[in-house]
Amino acid sequence: MTNAAHQIVVDDVKKVTFKHYRTGEEIIKILSEVPHLNMNPNNHRIVFYNHDEECYEDISKSSIIKIEDVQSD
Repeated sequence: MTNAAHQIVVDDVKKVTFKHYRTGEEIIKILSEVPHLNMNPNNHRIVFYNHDEECYEDISKSSIIKIEDVQSD
């Protein structure tokens, strides 16, 4: 049996710039997209995986300023 919770797309790393929902502070994080958790286009949040903190993060679409590809060397 396969554990679906570990299907993280580590090759699709993004630099995500967004505003904190309470303070409005601009935050930049390096995160991986998790496509199987973002299949509903009507959802107002996007789920990412944070490798540094080893956890999932959901970010409101309305707070995202930009999402950029991170080039791997």
